[in-house]
Amino acid sequence: MKLLTAVIAAALLLAAPARADEDCDAVVKALEDAQLVSTKTLDQTMGDIKRATSEAADDKKKTSVKNMFCSASGEYLGNTRAFRAVMAECLEGDKRRASLSSLDKSIKEWSPLLHIDIV
Repeated sequence: MKLLTAVIAAALLLAAPARADEDCDAVVKALEDAQLVSTKTLDQTMGDIKRATSEAADDKKKTSVKNMFCSASGEYLGNTRAFRAVMAECLEGDKRRASLSSLDKSIKEWSPLLHIDIV
């Protein structure tokens, strides 16, 4: 639910012609919270996957592991892209450049794992 709220807030922010600093601060805070949750979920899922792949697996288990990875990493990548869009709109100067560079690097690292073209 937090993710959906953050994405909707980001979309509304990007659609607005003028940006208010307090709106940016609220959206950035919401996305930071969502990013922390998705990072924690990804870390936990990767631990579960590591344990699952250390055991013998049939096709059903392999499919389950693949679905767990796709779900957690897809959520992480989606949050990162939303965060990048907001940072591009809200930040300025060196902080903007550094944040976008870091987020672009993360997106480029995760996109091939999910077979997603970078747009």
